[in-house]
Amino acid sequence: MEQTIQIETGKNIRFENVASYRARMKQSEIDHRLGQFVAVLKGSGAKRNGPMISATFAIDHDSEEQVLDMEFMFPVDRPLDLPEPYGFKPVFQLVNAVHTRHAGDPEGLDRVFTELVNYIHRNKMIQVSTGYTLSIQPPAGAEPCFDVYIVVNESIL
Repeated sequence: MEQTIQIETGKNIRFENVASYRARMKQSEIDHRLGQFVAVLKGSGAKRNGPMISATFAIDHDSEEQVLDMEFMFPVDRPLDLPEPYGFKPVFQLVNAVHTRHAGDPEGLDRVFTELVNYIHRNKMIQVSTGYTLSIQPPAGAEPCFDVYIVVNESIL
């Protein structure tokens, strides 16, 4: 039996000093590219100051392997001047988002996103962002945990 997710509305999140990396990559390249980004951050001497944030902006199904337009972000302890293709955002903020938490296998995130989008449509909300996933550090031995946010327009039309 599938668990029902708890959905909250009107949620806001804000992080300062956010290192970012956005690129198109094959599904098989994601772990390697993310590892390179983490290595650059470690080499900079910056310390992580929050969860990893990820977003998928597009998925291309035309090739033999899926190609994803993805962004990975890490809040860090100070401003950074990073080499290309990496970037830096003084502030990353989501306002008026629909939110839920998923504990368990990351494969279940597809279902979570589908449920959030269905909730948005059922409640006649207007989606204005892609979904953002925050990888929450669980206690030792606990299941992986993810907070998922999608920003919606506050207007009522």
